[in-house]
Amino acid sequence: MLNETWGLRPILFNIGKYPVESYPVFLLIALVVGVSVYIWQLRKDGIRSSNALYIAIFAIFGGTVGAKLPLIFIYWNELSLDPTSLNILLSGRTIVGGLIGGAAGTFLGKRIFDIKERLGNQIAIPVAIAMAVGRIGCLLRGCCYGKPTALIWGVDFGDHILRHPTQIYEIIFDILLVAFLVWKKKRIAKPGELFSIFMNCYLSFRFMLEFIRVEKVSSLGLTDFQLICVISLIYINRKKILNLMLRGRGEKNERQSRQF
Repeated sequence: MLNETWGLRPILFNIGKYPVESYPVFLLIALVVGVSVYIWQLRKDGIRSSNALYIAIFAIFGGTVGAKLPLIFIYWNELSLDPTSLNILLSGRTIVGGLIGGAAGTFLGKRIFDIKERLGNQIAIPVAIAMAVGRIGCLLRGCCYGKPTALIWGVDFGDHILRHPTQIYEIIFDILLVAFLVWKKKRIAKPGELFSIFMNCYLSFRFMLEFIRVEKVSSLGLTDFQLICVISLIYINRKKILNLMLRGRGEKNERQSRQF
């Protein structure tokens, strides 16, 4: 559905004959802002280690790959049937895949350089801020739009249908998440815990947001992104889930032993 007229302002301005699109501009701004806040967080927390640079490089590389890779699998049939859809793929990215790819890239970088430091408390807030900025580009370009709605704040992205401005919903959520993370950071002692909280919050929110976004249903009545969110949440919380299962089994055995 995306074309030259789709979106609130797909072209920010022109430099001579060359149009400057809003989406890549805000992606670049998001990257600059995120890295700047990350550096500021490191200085504020007194972290001078060069390992922070390696982690950032691997996180950005992993996030870039992760933002693209899921789209190839999700839209594989469309790509094989219509090669021109490759243009849409090249211009699109998924935040969920980017987050997972970034986390995987960080893990890989730490293994390669044998880094023991955990900088999740310094990474979470910059990533959340960058996501909010990046979604402005999505709003202007008109991608990641929602289903039709009768609500007064519905937005017409170009087809004369009022839709859920899911980009705005996410921007608001990201801002609130940043505020929560800043508050939580002051009360956290365990290194790296903040990033886990961030991932749990965002993936849970994204799972719910998918119900009002225009995405194809994959299986179990869920979209591909919802399935990715569920799998990721299970993996992130695997230790807690296992402990709860073991605790429940222990309590069950204890009740049975009392009966006898």
